[in-house]
Amino acid sequence: MPRTAISNSVRIAVLTEAGYRCAVPTCRTILAIDMHHLVPVSESGGNTIANLIALCPTCHALFHRGEISRDSIYAWKSLLTSLSQAFDQRDIDDLLFLDTPQPYPLEVSGDGVVKFSRLIGAGLATYGLAVHDLGGGTLRYRLSLTDRGVHLIHAWKSGDRVALAKAQGGA
Repeated sequence: MPRTAISNSVRIAVLTEAGYRCAVPTCRTILAIDMHHLVPVSESGGNTIANLIALCPTCHALFHRGEISRDSIYAWKSLLTSLSQAFDQRDIDDLLFLDTPQPYPLEVSGDGVVKFSRLIGAGLATYGLAVHDLGGGTLRYRLSLTDRGVHLIHAWKSGDRVALAKAQGGA
């Protein structure tokens, strides 16, 4: 199958799905992004949104050198498709942020709880009262990933399709 140019509308849709970042969850670079075919053009893979994923040149090269598996690419595409239908890019970034090691538990104001409300509503994050200062009227809430959120993030980062399916509620 001869290689044809990827249309601008398809390119924009794939970039939007990945938040104009590399789709590899442990990378997420924004400097330069390539379009990678899940099913190669040489195997009749087309220039469709479903067959393309955004990768930075480094991750793209790692895939072609065999250091990133095809299975991982499929897992990352699957989760990006699911997440981009349910959440905006800020929510996805917030989900990854909650998995970042913190020296102390993350405490936020009521506005912070609202910021994470979509993740809380989806059962990926949770909150509880951390500090209640009756004198100053200050309430602080402790925010963290739920077990489901932890499993989802770890399956996503590992690129394990079976673990990802389980974390998403599949078999």
